[in-house]
This record gives sequence, structure tokens and C-alpha cells, in this order.
Amino acid sequence: MDRPRFLYCWLAIYWLAATAAIAHGPGPHVHGFATLTVAVDGNTLTLDLESPLDNLLGFEHLPRTENEKGAVRAMAQRLNRVDSLFAPTPAARCKAVSVKLESPVLQPEKAASGDGHSDLDAEFIFHCERPEALHNMDVTLFDGFPKMRQIDVQVATSHGQAAAKLSQELRRIAW
Repeated sequence: MDRPRFLYCWLAIYWLAATAAIAHGPGPHVHGFATLTVAVDGNTLTLDLESPLDNLLGFEHLPRTENEKGAVRAMAQRLNRVDSLFAPTPAARCKAVSVKLESPVLQPEKAASGDGHSDLDAEFIFHCERPEALHNMDVTLFDGFPKMRQIDVQVATSHGQAAAKLSQELRRIAW
């Protein structure tokens, strides 16, 4: 991996995050809304998703009943099926290589009690055989998570930055 390009992409991501924070304030925990950061660095496509658990589960507290525990398992299984959530430009030939999910509901025995507003942070990493062909991505999270109404997307690549607001009707981010 080209170290200057790697550093450029991560600096661009931090710049985008800082710009978004300045433009939108600290960003309250808002049900129905999520954020997605997309970074392309060489052959690696990294997606970072942050969403209130209500968008994904319909509740945010630690699971109490067997039904709630089953909903948490189903959410995790759905999020681990990356190819059904994100479709990068087909010509780029990107394959998912890892998924990392972090949320108090995934490890309730380690969770501390909080204010009742919990999020899920997810990282999805793809390896792309032809990254030069990677110019867009369809996001289909809305299909599996109908409470999600909008995803604010920030993209950083070696060629520049892009941003979009995705919805049930507009599901493609292009760069």
C-alpha cells in the first residue's frame, strides 16, 4: 500500500468529519438517520456505519426478552451479509473481507447501563481487484432496516471527496 496515499485518505476522512461536525453541530442521536463514511485507499474500500439501534432493532436497551435477543442475532446476521447491503461498482470486482460490529447489545454482559440511547458502529472492508473502476456504490440497508430513513454519506478517495444523503428512493452514492 502506498503510504502517502494511505495518509491522504485518512486525513481526508478526518477533514470530512470535522467539516460535518462544524456544519451540523455535534450531531444528536436521531432515530431514522445514520452516517456512512466511505474511504478508498488503493485496493481497499472501507465503510464505517454509525446508526442508532432503533433504526436496526426497533429498541435501544439491552435485550431483555428472548424475542429481543433473537432480534439482535438477526440484526448481526443481516449486517454480516455485506453483499446484500452494499454494491460497489461491479467492474471494480470488490469482495468483502471483514466485518466488525460494535454495540452494547452485542455483548450485554460487558455493557454498562446508559441513557437508553445506544448506537451500532460497524466497519466493512472490501478488497477491490480493479479500484480504478470504482466510481459508485448502491446502499440497500433500507431494505433490511425499514426504520432507517436517511443515511448521510461522506466519501474520501485519492481523487477527492463527495457527499450525499441517501434515502429509500435515492440509494446510490457516486464519486
